[in-house]
Amino acid sequence: MPLRKNTALRNEQADALGSQFDAGTLEIYTGTQPADPNSAVTGSLLATITIPNPAFAAASGGAVAKSGTWTTTATGTGVAGYARFISADTLKTMDAVVTNVPGGNDLLINNVDIAIGNTVTVVSLILTTPAS
Repeated sequence: MPLRKNTALRNEQADALGSQFDAGTLEIYTGTQPADPNSAVTGSLLATITIPNPAFAAASGGAVAKSGTWTTTATGTGVAGYARFISADTLKTMDAVVTNVPGGNDLLINNVDIAIGNTVTVVSLILTTPAS
């Protein structure tokens, strides 16, 4: 029988995951994300966003949505491919695909074609913990 979790447990897990990145940073890079977040970054750094505290709103339905405004001015030029989340203590990381097309669990930004001096804003991000 597969492992199944109720909504209360999924909410607790989502809140715990989201809180790991309170006051952390989000680095947006060109190219394809590395094999896993333990690997060194690839591509060129386009922008670094300071994540608000709290980073995410309270969980509902096993998911957390970004909280507050996540925005910065680009320091590089290129097409965004992925982003790396880094905890405030720099010990925990997580990678996500970057897109400007709504849908899925990707990191949605205002424009993937980034140039130095452009405003880069995270439009939407939802982290979901699976039910099984």
